[in-house]
Amino acid sequence: MLHLISDQIYDTNYRPLVKQWWYPYVDWETVSAPKKLSFMDKFVWFFVKSADNKWVSKQSSTRNLLKDKSLEDQLKYLVQMKDEDYNDSLLTSELRRYILDFEKDYVTTLADYKSHIAPSYWEVSGGHFNVSWVLWKTYYTSSYPSYIDFLWTRDMLWFYAKWDMTWYIYPADDSTMKSVLKRRATMLKAEMSTAAQKGITMDTDVSIEYRDVESIRQKLATREERYFQTGMYTTIYEHDEEKLREEGKKFEQKISWYGIRVKSAAQRMDESLVATLPLCLDELDIPRSTVTTSLAGSFPFISNDLIEDSGILYWVNLHSGSLVIFDRFSKRLPNANSLILATSGAGKSFAVKLEILRYLLLDIDVIVIDPENEYKPLADKVGGTYINISVNSSQYLNPFDLPPKIQDVDYKPGDLLRGQIMNLISLISVLIWWVSAEEEALLDKALQATYALNEISMTDDTVEGKSIPKMEDLLHVLEGMEWGETMWLKISKYVTGTFGKLFNNETNVDLDNKLTVFSIRDLEDALKTPAMFNILNYIWTKIRSKKRKRLLVVDEAWIMMQQDVSAKFLYQLIKRARKYGLWVTTITQDVEDFIKSPYGKPIVSNASLQLLLKQSTSSISSLEKTFGLSEAEKQQLVASNIWEGLLFAGSQHVAVKILASPGEKEFITTDV
Repeated sequence: MLHLISDQIYDTNYRPLVKQWWYPYVDWETVSAPKKLSFMDKFVWFFVKSADNKWVSKQSSTRNLLKDKSLEDQLKYLVQMKDEDYNDSLLTSELRRYILDFEKDYVTTLADYKSHIAPSYWEVSGGHFNVSWVLWKTYYTSSYPSYIDFLWTRDMLWFYAKWDMTWYIYPADDSTMKSVLKRRATMLKAEMSTAAQKGITMDTDVSIEYRDVESIRQKLATREERYFQTGMYTTIYEHDEEKLREEGKKFEQKISWYGIRVKSAAQRMDESLVATLPLCLDELDIPRSTVTTSLAGSFPFISNDLIEDSGILYWVNLHSGSLVIFDRFSKRLPNANSLILATSGAGKSFAVKLEILRYLLLDIDVIVIDPENEYKPLADKVGGTYINISVNSSQYLNPFDLPPKIQDVDYKPGDLLRGQIMNLISLISVLIWWVSAEEEALLDKALQATYALNEISMTDDTVEGKSIPKMEDLLHVLEGMEWGETMWLKISKYVTGTFGKLFNNETNVDLDNKLTVFSIRDLEDALKTPAMFNILNYIWTKIRSKKRKRLLVVDEAWIMMQQDVSAKFLYQLIKRARKYGLWVTTITQDVEDFIKSPYGKPIVSNASLQLLLKQSTSSISSLEKTFGLSEAEKQQLVASNIWEGLLFAGSQHVAVKILASPGEKEFITTDV
């Protein structure tokens, strides 16, 4: 039988199915196979065991399965078959003809693909290009200003029309450009010198160009910049010729606002068409020079919009006209702190009061330190608590109050007292402007003795039911201590002097209301810093005792920056606020003093949300170094109208305008 099999298998490769090269393999010991193998059409049939232990032909089963299917379904079935199951004998003559016809149609269509994608009609004229009755008009950039708004192309993306913008970027050889710039600088310098010798007033454009050339030469030499040649082409599409001219004028006006000049490629429309198609063929070839910073600022890959699904409506986006909807607790930001810098009358308090009013609707607790009594109307209208801290007020905060225990903190005996003594030493150093190391040690002993007289010591686990000392108790202790006379004299005016009521009374205020405003307007300037310190310390101890979402507004924060101790306390509070669900909004109009403080820049870096409103020309240079402002952003801040500015949220810079509804204005306005 093996001899017969070898005679039949001569033109088919069955090597994967045989064990010893030339004969089919059957394991006679494990299966009960028939003693003879049948043959048909020179094809070897391999048998599989069926459920009833009968052998049937696999190919016959496949043929029976395909018999009732359409030619298309048969082809799909065979294509999806495994390679080891497929055999050409499964192809019927009818199926073969179907495959050949299908392949012929495919080859014919592919060979004529140009006729399928080519336009049915096109015409080139002097003003536009007509492609299948769609009019195209292409502009090329002829010149750029000496500076340009960073990411200016984001604004251009909101130009409402059908248009495409194409950029071609060619790296230039820096050494060659250095030589070109050197020659140009020499020519400009000679022109300026000649004009000076003849007493001729030099054209401003020449001096500006000379300054720009020298600046670029210096940056190329230090490798701060690289030089590029760039071609920027814009194509506008319309169906009507009059409409095309109208949209073209709008485009020219919009882009000229940035100082960029564009011209129509009137005599080269066919080349401009190719240049703006996605073919990477710059047949127009009209490049202009640029450096790395300008090129990077022209990429529109950062969204102008600041919109989230949650949060409140903040302001209006001046770039796009859309709304700014944002949540300060967004995961996009590392913290929820904010900073507002502006000149007087720019609208910073108006912006904060609008934010407060909208967060109150979300059931957020708000606490405000108000140096100018600006938040009292808002507190009265929403039913908030208004606390007036002054020498003639009947509302007091006792700085000797021990803080409540913080949730989820394991306290040891004396922990609360130890922390409070440290805070009191800081407060007293603010009150008397400075304490030496010896005076600090003296105060430490005196404060421990003061609390001990009221039966509060480092060994107590709790202070419930015990009386809290006051400043006059510390004064009595210092009076009886060796070397305490000097310290007694410095502190006495806050007990028996003019300022005695301010720091020497029991606390009679609370933070249970949704809006609590602490006013320090009626305090003398010398007392505002220690008063703000005392208020912030009281707020901080209350906040840590029970964690929930709260907003703390510190208006005119430059007052806290006048002394290092108070500035450090404010910085540490802002740095640690996130852990207790607190957002801190810091507001100041004295930008120079705030930023120059050792803790000014750390406070800026710990604010993920920053709002810059109108600025003075004297402070804009400090802001440039701190925030990395572009030239256009500096110009915008100096020339901004009231309630306009820049909002920095992480890496996004958005020009905003603060707008409130008429109803909201009635709640928050402080105009006289």
